[in-house]
Amino acid sequence: MDDKTAVPDRLPRLLALAHPTVSLAALVLLAAAASLGVRSRERGGAVLRPRHARLAPWAAGVTIANTLFGIASVRLWRPDLEVAGGPHFWLGLAIAILLGTGALLSRAVARDERARLLHPMLGLAALLLALVQVFFGLSLVAP
Repeated sequence: MDDKTAVPDRLPRLLALAHPTVSLAALVLLAAAASLGVRSRERGGAVLRPRHARLAPWAAGVTIANTLFGIASVRLWRPDLEVAGGPHFWLGLAIAILLGTGALLSRAVARDERARLLHPMLGLAALLLALVQVFFGLSLVAP
């Protein structure tokens, strides 16, 4: 691939498809963590909090790592794209910031009312942005 506008072929194309594939797994993890978090606030749901506390860091970690992997995949295998060339990148950055902030707040949820209020809002915002981001990413998948 000498041309900067060329779409990758063969192995680079398969490697470039790893980012959207991991994105689907990250979305499932985020949705599962959000579901556990919401249900843990219901009557009798306190038993779900440890499961949420175990799954949410994995969901956030996979999502944030995949954001970095998306940047790397553009640099390595998609010379036809710019790293920060559109809303897909900026949404990914916003999602990573929301998840990171939510993770930091999670340490104070047990003792701080503001953290208890903000933590689920950040998680929900991250999940909703991740769903929106999918639509911006679909147009970037190589044909």
